[in-house]
Parts: sequence; structure tokens; C-alpha cells
Amino acid sequence: YREALAIDPEYATAWAGLAGTYAFQTGAHLLPFEEGYRLASEAAERALSINEENAEAHAYLGYVALHERGDLATAARRYERAAELEPTNPEILRLIARLARNLGRVDEPVRIMEYVVSRDPVNPANHAGLGSIYWRAGRLDESIASFQSALDLSPGHAGSQYAIGVVWLMKGDPEAALEAIRREPAEWYRLTGLVMACHALGRDEDSDEALAELIDKYAQGWAYQIAYALAYRGEVDRAFEWLQRAVEINDPGLAEIPTQNLFESLYDDPRWLPFLESIGRSPEQLAAIEFEVPLPE
Repeated sequence: YREALAIDPEYATAWAGLAGTYAFQTGAHLLPFEEGYRLASEAAERALSINEENAEAHAYLGYVALHERGDLATAARRYERAAELEPTNPEILRLIARLARNLGRVDEPVRIMEYVVSRDPVNPANHAGLGSIYWRAGRLDESIASFQSALDLSPGHAGSQYAIGVVWLMKGDPEAALEAIRREPAEWYRLTGLVMACHALGRDEDSDEALAELIDKYAQGWAYQIAYALAYRGEVDRAFEWLQRAVEINDPGLAEIPTQNLFESLYDDPRWLPFLESIGRSPEQLAAIEFEVPLPE
């Protein structure tokens, strides 16, 4: 994108692509949160200054609003505008499906991601996205199949082996979970999975060892995941402590907390609902977000 912009600094599509790259690098902890989202916003705004109807620039500004500030309403407006401009753009629809999922909706994100996969079937990110949607919808076998499709297309696809492992945990098979998680190439995902799978197998020492390494290496950018790993182990107080850390560093993972069932051990705790309210994610707050989800034909 930078090479393209060196040739033509007024190429709005390249500015939008650069915005998306910065946004996703930040979400993957490859850039510091504040710096990465600032760069993404600046690139997207530059794209819109050249072409106000650049759909992906609107979408990436929505992504930043959601993940940096937790601003669901702004994200919804930006995504709606992006979809109005390019209603069949797979990248935009994938972001829309994630927002719909994080608002607690079930059927709409499934339909959107199934469409996205049919339109762009050799993109591993689409299959992984559908796998994540199926997971949250409780369609666990279909979730595993979708993540496996992502791996068939891209054997090193980060997070997919981990996700398969977590779904196996939900299906009650920790041995299969551990086998999948051990194949995960991304260390931060692998360690998170090992904390939970080893706990489920009663291997407390191995679980503790993985947790210590996870905290030592990735505490700054992985607080949300550490919180749900602790919640899975039933360590409620420590889970809330790490959730508070996640808030302090604007961890983008918090966007998905309403549908992350790894926090199930916290649901009956009197601190859970006030915490959700404090970050704008209580059921009532989510229901108040107006978001007209476009459903492609």
C-alpha cells in the first residue's frame, strides 16, 4: 500500500487498505493499541477526504470505534454506511457479522457469514469467521468443520487450531482439545488453550505452568484472554482482576464479551452485570443499539 501511495498519493483505495492493515495488526497485537488505531483512523480519514464514498474506509473507522473506544453506536452507523455503498463486499460483511454477533444476535450473523463464504470461498479468514459465528450459535460440529476449512486453505492460520480445541472443550472432550491446541502455531493462543485444556484434564501443574508463561510473555496485550482462561478454571476473583486490566489497556477483545461463554463461571457473580454495564455491554445496553443488519440475497 505504501508503494502504491508513493506512486499516487491520492489513491483512496490504497489509503483504505492501509487503514485496514493497521487496524488488524493492532487487533493481532502487532502494534501498540493507541498507535495502531491512530494510524488506522488517519489512513481511513485520508481515504474519505479523497473519496467520501469509499466503503472500506467507513468500515475501518467503525472497526476502530468499536475496538478502541467500545463505541457500538458509531460502529453500527459506519458499518451501515459501508454496506449501503458496497452491499456485497465480503470484508465489510465479515465486520458486520462480528458486530451483530457481539450485540448478541444469532441468526443474522450466521446468514451473513454463510453468504461471505459462498462469495469468497478460498479466503481462510472467511471460514474462520464462520467458525466463530457457529461457535457462538452453539453449532459446534459446524464450527469445527469451518475452522478446519480455514486450516485446509492455510495450514498456519493463527487461532484456528486453538478455536477447534476450545470447541472440543465445550463438547466435553478435553483430550481432543489438547491435541488440537498443541498444533496451534501462535504461541499466545496455544498457551491460552493449554491453560484450559490441562485444567479440564486435571493436570493442574501443567495448567499453572502455561498460565505463568502466558502472563509473563503476553500480559500487556492479552489481558482479556487471560481473564477468560482464569474464569474457565473457576478463579473468579482473578478473572475480574484481569478484566479490569483489559479495560485499562482498551483490550479489543472486550468487544466480544457478551457472547464469550468461557466467562460462564462469572455469570452468577454479583459483579458481572455491573461490569458489563461499566463497559456498555449489558443486555439492555446492547438491545438499545440500533443496527439494521443488511442481509444479502
